[in-house]
Amino acid sequence: MTRKQILENLRGIFPPVVTPFNRSGGVDEVRFRENLQRYIGIGLGGMVVAGSTGEAPYLTERERLGLVEVAREVVRAPEVLIVGTGLESTAETLRLSREAIERGADALLVLTPNYYKSRMDSAAQIAHYRTLGDKLRRPVIIYRIPQFTGIYLDAETIAVLSRSNVAGIKESSGDIKFVREVLRKVAPGFRVLVGSVQILLQGLRAGAAGAVLGQSNFAPELCVGAYEAFRTGRMKAATGLQQRLMPLAQKMAVPYGVLGIKAALDLFGYHGG
Repeated sequence: MTRKQILENLRGIFPPVVTPFNRSGGVDEVRFRENLQRYIGIGLGGMVVAGSTGEAPYLTERERLGLVEVAREVVRAPEVLIVGTGLESTAETLRLSREAIERGADALLVLTPNYYKSRMDSAAQIAHYRTLGDKLRRPVIIYRIPQFTGIYLDAETIAVLSRSNVAGIKESSGDIKFVREVLRKVAPGFRVLVGSVQILLQGLRAGAAGAVLGQSNFAPELCVGAYEAFRTGRMKAATGLQQRLMPLAQKMAVPYGVLGIKAALDLFGYHGG
């Protein structure tokens, strides 16, 4: 797909797919592929590889890029393959992003640099993302997850970046007030994806393009159903489906994190690993 086509299709539900491991601690690419193949035809907007639920911080670069290669063989247009490539330095993020693009990434999910927190102010973040947006030939998506990084990128900074070559943001704080503020301030066409099922419908009402939901790993039909019901104006159905999804977040993903999602995958016939 062209950059324009990728942006047009950057909407809907995206599972942040897990990375199955074998008992020796290696990546199980066979199980990974089998999981992805089961998602085809459900109506997802695409898939996110090497995100937080994919345990990206624990993957070697070779493992991460190997997953991209496998995913590219399975994920077909118009579904969008998003790959997590955020590292601490701009130069290393550029390098890894280019490697991911070479292997088929459609868009790059870039975590906010966070190690030297006192130096990671608005100016530093703007310089980082502008450089990436200008130098990479695929859309760059900001990944804001302050509960992990400690970086609270503000709405004004996001608005500035929305008027550059940065394509969108995955906003994973779960704060609907902040999501609404961002949507009021960003440029038209800037894609906002929420990262919490608890605010899925509220985010969509406010103008979000879609969501990256851990629950879509093991209950993708429910997640897509809620999105499609909202999109077609069937709000009662959308609300009912979201209510069915809520316990899957509150009793699995929230208290147990990736472990809970992987256990749920096993229970639903996928591969947690």
